[in-house]
Amino acid sequence: MFKILISLYFSLVGFYVTAQKVYKQGDVISNFSAKNILNHTVTSSDLNRLKSEITILDFFGTWCVPCIKALPELLTLEQKFAGKIEVVLISVEEQARLEKFLKARQGFSFPIIVDTENAITASFNPPSYPYTVVINKDNKIIAITDAASITEATVNEWMIGKIPAATTTLNKEKSEPIISIMNNKKQSSNSLVALSQEFMYAAKTGDDTKAFEEKMSGLDLETLKTGLTNDNEKKAFWINAYNAFTQVLLKNNPNAYKDRKTFFTSDQIVIGGKDFSLDDIEHGILRRGKVKWSLGYFGKLFPAKREKDLRVKKLDYRLHFALNCGAKSCPPIAFYNPEEIDKQLDVATAAYLNGEAVYDEKENTLGLPAIMGWFRRDFGGKRKMLQLVKQLGIVPEKANPTISFNKYDWELALNNYIK
Repeated sequence: MFKILISLYFSLVGFYVTAQKVYKQGDVISNFSAKNILNHTVTSSDLNRLKSEITILDFFGTWCVPCIKALPELLTLEQKFAGKIEVVLISVEEQARLEKFLKARQGFSFPIIVDTENAITASFNPPSYPYTVVINKDNKIIAITDAASITEATVNEWMIGKIPAATTTLNKEKSEPIISIMNNKKQSSNSLVALSQEFMYAAKTGDDTKAFEEKMSGLDLETLKTGLTNDNEKKAFWINAYNAFTQVLLKNNPNAYKDRKTFFTSDQIVIGGKDFSLDDIEHGILRRGKVKWSLGYFGKLFPAKREKDLRVKKLDYRLHFALNCGAKSCPPIAFYNPEEIDKQLDVATAAYLNGEAVYDEKENTLGLPAIMGWFRRDFGGKRKMLQLVKQLGIVPEKANPTISFNKYDWELALNNYIK
């Protein structure tokens, strides 16, 4: 069951190389079949019978917090423009999960197209969620945005045929990056990593994680040592494990954040029959024995044998854009796969920096995420940081701004919202 669940979920998070046309603003959408529809008067239909004068196709996930928060706003708009706009949700999650979501929400009126085979979603290839496509009565895409950015004023403009320039206006602060799984690899072929992926999915979506915690505890260190044979496998396993345990620990006890030092240093995780802290995973294994508060410049003089046996061979600065510590300023959670982890980490890096880095051309200043300041040696210092944001197009190539580091927001921001 869990393997099926993960496989279906990973079809969501994969934007893969394909010859299939990907729709963009200005394109006319071909009519498509919706073979499985929940929460509607019919259980199957097609786009032409579902649409209205203005149709909002909202690509949606029960795990996507911004998607959920935008639903009341969409409902208000649909009621305001009754008979003139139609909101249709599209999800690739399994039907049972969507039914559970619907059951917990009384008065939820939107139809949900169950697209577990990714047949519809692949044609739109959402780079991040929320991702909302707006079409007119002729099936022409008149906007690509996020649901929370749609207002009564914008709907009025669409109603009179006023179409914005062909640009995608996604709200970076409200989006969750979708980590690419290339070549349709839905679940890792490494059984240890697959376990960490299943654990992470359960933790993020609010399912019972006890069985996974027991499986993680029941492993032995020799299996971890021999079963994770390279850095890609180690990074995928330990990033997934870190993120899953963080979600579980803070969901069980949100007050633990009142003493963050204790929270990160306490041995409250059991993997392979041994006690670990979150710091053990982050700084010992993933950062290869770096001293936590040394800006990344110093390593441990006498690391434990367990740490040396399990840690990566080479530190990868991109892990800082993958580890989620439960705070508002943490990178969003994703599900990592060793087969494509380089592409995944590149996407995570770009998504986080595009949302967090602040370049002021007039003042010639660049504000970077606090984590880059805390671990600046991991990033190669400010010179390398500047090169990185230039490569991502955040700062012009010829600019030489003054770099500072933004304040970190430690407000608790868990994604385990499903009750």
